[in-house]
Amino acid sequence: MRRELGVVIILLLSTLVVVPQVEAGGLGSEDPGVSDTVTWRVGDKWVYAGSFDPTVLVQGAGVDAVVGTINGDATTTVDAVSEVDIDGVSTLVYETSSKADFDKGGVALEGYTGNLFIQFQVDEVRRVSDLAKLSTDLSLDVRYVPYGISSLTQQIADITISTTYDPMSENYDFPLRIGETWNTSYVSSTAWSGSSDYITPFPQPTSGANHTNWEITDVGKPINSLGEQIAYGGCNASYELTSYDDNGTETSYEWFCPEVRNYAWSHTEEDIGLVIDFRLKQYMPVASTGVVANTNPGNRNMNLDVDLSTQITALNTPIEVWANVTDSSGTPQPGQTVEIRHEAEGFSTTAVTAANGSAWAIVQVGDATDTSATTVDWSSHGIVASSNGMYGVATITLDENIVGLDLVAAYERASILRNRSGELTTLNSISGFNVLPGDHLTIQLPVYNRGITTSNPTTTHITYPDGFEITESLPALALYEQYIFEIEWLVDINASIDNKTIEWEVDRQLLNPNDADSANDVGILPIFIGSSPTFVGENMTAWTNEKILIDASQSFDADGGEVWCVFDIEFDDGTRSTANQKIMRNGCSVNWTWIDDGLFSIFVTVTDEEGDSTIQLVEVEIRNRAPSVSIFSQRSEVRVEHPVTLYVLANDSDSEDPWPGLVDIHWPNAQCEEGYYTRVCTTTAWEEGLHTFTAVGTDDDGNQTYATIDIEFTNIAPHDVAVAMWDENNNLIEASGQMTWHVLEDQVVELSARAEDSIDDLSGLSYEWSFGVSTDGRESRVPTVWTDAGMQTILVKAIDSEGEDSGWVERWVDVHNMEPQIEQLPEVMAVAEGQSVSLSGVAWDTVSDMDELIVCWDVDPGADTDGIGSADDDCDVEGNDLTWSWQNAGVYNVVFHATDDNGARNSSSASITVLNLPPMIITNVPSKAVAGESITLDASATRDSIIDREYLTVVWDVDCSVDSDGDGIKDNDADIVGSKVEYKFPRAGKFKIKAIVWDEEILKPSSKTMVVEVDSPDMTAFEEVMESLTGEDANPFIQLMLIAIIIAGIALLLKRGQKKKKSVWDDDDVPTIEAPLEAPAMNVFGALDTDRPQPENTTQAPPIPDEGLPDGWSMEQWQHYGHQYTEMQQTDDGSYEM
Repeated sequence: MRRELGVVIILLLSTLVVVPQVEAGGLGSEDPGVSDTVTWRVGDKWVYAGSFDPTVLVQGAGVDAVVGTINGDATTTVDAVSEVDIDGVSTLVYETSSKADFDKGGVALEGYTGNLFIQFQVDEVRRVSDLAKLSTDLSLDVRYVPYGISSLTQQIADITISTTYDPMSENYDFPLRIGETWNTSYVSSTAWSGSSDYITPFPQPTSGANHTNWEITDVGKPINSLGEQIAYGGCNASYELTSYDDNGTETSYEWFCPEVRNYAWSHTEEDIGLVIDFRLKQYMPVASTGVVANTNPGNRNMNLDVDLSTQITALNTPIEVWANVTDSSGTPQPGQTVEIRHEAEGFSTTAVTAANGSAWAIVQVGDATDTSATTVDWSSHGIVASSNGMYGVATITLDENIVGLDLVAAYERASILRNRSGELTTLNSISGFNVLPGDHLTIQLPVYNRGITTSNPTTTHITYPDGFEITESLPALALYEQYIFEIEWLVDINASIDNKTIEWEVDRQLLNPNDADSANDVGILPIFIGSSPTFVGENMTAWTNEKILIDASQSFDADGGEVWCVFDIEFDDGTRSTANQKIMRNGCSVNWTWIDDGLFSIFVTVTDEEGDSTIQLVEVEIRNRAPSVSIFSQRSEVRVEHPVTLYVLANDSDSEDPWPGLVDIHWPNAQCEEGYYTRVCTTTAWEEGLHTFTAVGTDDDGNQTYATIDIEFTNIAPHDVAVAMWDENNNLIEASGQMTWHVLEDQVVELSARAEDSIDDLSGLSYEWSFGVSTDGRESRVPTVWTDAGMQTILVKAIDSEGEDSGWVERWVDVHNMEPQIEQLPEVMAVAEGQSVSLSGVAWDTVSDMDELIVCWDVDPGADTDGIGSADDDCDVEGNDLTWSWQNAGVYNVVFHATDDNGARNSSSASITVLNLPPMIITNVPSKAVAGESITLDASATRDSIIDREYLTVVWDVDCSVDSDGDGIKDNDADIVGSKVEYKFPRAGKFKIKAIVWDEEILKPSSKTMVVEVDSPDMTAFEEVMESLTGEDANPFIQLMLIAIIIAGIALLLKRGQKKKKSVWDDDDVPTIEAPLEAPAMNVFGALDTDRPQPENTTQAPPIPDEGLPDGWSMEQWQHYGHQYTEMQQTDDGSYEM
């Protein structure tokens, strides 16, 4: 590809020196008449604006590149004038160079985008006498620099291509005049030198013959059909030179401008797809004044002109030559040395200009031919004069048949502009004058004078093909002067195949009797009315990559002769776009192969010998070939659910992508790890047996190919056993990170196991559990319970119908002990000291723990009596029931607790308030005493709790009217201490005495007040009576009667005046209890000694208050203690004090 790229670049740049055509006829056009050879001087320069787009050319060469239009200026300079030896003759030549720096941004090349830099130089050697080209050296330096990656600069070419021409290539046949024709024949030889990474190896030296026909077809100002012109402001009198090949096909065009001494515009549209356009911008001649580079060449400061005694002469005759040297104003310059050369004959002489500025010489013209052959002369040669770097040329034309006067009806110069349905074609004697019915013809019939004398004016008779004749005037013509008659003719649309002629006859009146050859006074233009060739062919259908014959060989020309065909073939160029290639075949058939499918058009142009053509569309349907797809695997047997890798080999012979083409593979019945579209498929099957996998290959045209492979899948053991646990509500129990479940003792759960296997084995699975249970079916679900706390192990395995098992799957269960549950103890009502309290505790646990559940009471949770555990877990009383009492007042806690076989314990506590009852003072004190005599004050029968009784303190205030301790309170004196004391009243009188008793609550003593009458030692009559009744000698019967009477009286009084007793505690001996008073327990005094004196009788309970029993009282408590509550609600001046 690199060689192709280099060759393409070389080709496109080498075409820059090809001289192409541009159309004429611009505003201000002038006829330049006859122009002789122009001369150059060292330093002359021409600047041309060039543009070309080689994209089609480059891509046509197979190079992945998009270039676009390249613009740049080329400067041509005359570098030197030298002498070279040509066939043994020293010849003056110009050495010129054309240099340009082209650069183009945004050029896409092989996947990169960047700048293309082109430096080129064309060095030419041209003969001074006629500008014939001797040699060309094309030097190229082509570099490509991707954007931003200068390190990837590619040196495409740094080479020189040298070409020589033998004989010289005469593109011009001076002197130039409208209608002149000539042809050139030469051999070009090319050799390569230099270096290139893209062109290896260099092409071998080549030689090739060239033959070109030239005609000056127009004169005037260069302009094209789009109205575009050159940038240079002059050149209104220019010549259009057109070249033709031997078939009469136009090959190149150039506008030559004598004003600037060079071409003014070159334009070509090559068949290879390259469009080149060069337009003159500036002309900068040296040694000149008045030069305006873009409009005016000015005038040379010094001029050297050559004049001949005649411009045409016979062979081997002498002519006189004058070389004239003048300045810009035309002033002759004498004394200038001038060399006069006739190089065709090897002649050279030197002379000095005379006073008139002229140097003279006689030159023998000889008989040498040239390489620009014409039908009107033998040859033409330039006579050259040189002096001090100035050159002048005059052309001498040699004519072996030179005459004085000869008017010629020039058939060889005649032309027809044929308009065929808007398509314009110029016909000449080389191409032949072939037309078809319906053609519109513009016919030019030239007449010229080849004699050396001027003709007389005369007439020309023109006869049309249908015999119609007209007469036109012919003006006087000087040597080689030409006049053109132009007529129009429309070929009858119904004309049959025929030969027609147009005849023009000069000077039928013989107004020029000295005409040397009257035979050439009549010109006959043959016109052949033919028919278009007939195409014979048909549309075709074929497969991609199939060579087919596109056959139009049966096409023919009804008017006779051979036909040939040009096939303009549309094809896919491999870049997802279409291209066209033209192929010419004489046999009208061509083989072609399409690499991609589609409907392609072939325009077949059938051309006959007359140049007539028929264009026919042939459509070729190219069918897409399905891709080639095959599957292989390294394994033909694999266990079910185990992966197997399948590989696909696929190619598409007609893909637009590089081999193996673009083929998408998908798997319609497989789940591939690599995805749906993949050539490598790792998959499996879920059932045992033979499985067929299909791969579908789809090419870039949508065509599909199916390929299959069979894989045997064998049995596998059950696997991936999922074990789960569910509670009694069928809720999933989540396992911890160590696959351990947490449950409670005696919690009923359900275990499930579900294994995976091939689909066909799932329904036949069975399961074994380590605790001896087996189940069948897709899933196993078994209930279970654990009665012992701790870590438990579960094992389960799945077994398929073929005996394959999954192996034991282990899971763990952490069975948590459930602590005993206890019903909270109720609140307990306050009790008195020594009063028993009965409590019942309720405790329970899981069923498995109930038999070993230990329930106890800790009645002293502040002391660790068993030395185990904490202070509140002693087992002071076992069982659910507790009856207990406390002898001291205070708040006591009891704890009911339960402990299971795992040592888990739960408890409930209750607080019991034990109330301290003040002592109930019971005294035995005589009501009478004698002063000075001892009496016993006895309070030893006072009641209190057992413990309190041992620690009671009893004091006696024997005279409540006296503050013996001086504390300001008279009735609280501790005059005597003791529960039973002896005392003598010091005097007679009525004494109020008080017994004061307290237990551990010192600040809450009980007291009892009594009155003792103390008599003096002498008795009164009454005392004596009483003594007789009560003394030692008293009659007992009388005493008993007296006592009975007294008691009856007292009873009667009590019944009538005293309030009714409500309780035994209403006795004056009962101590007062401060409110608020909770209902005391019934057995408060149950522990009192049985030998203590007890109340003799009891009273009925007081009536229940209107608002009901006090809070917390029972009826039994009210019956025994209600009187105390009632008394505390009243204000009495009573017998008890606190």
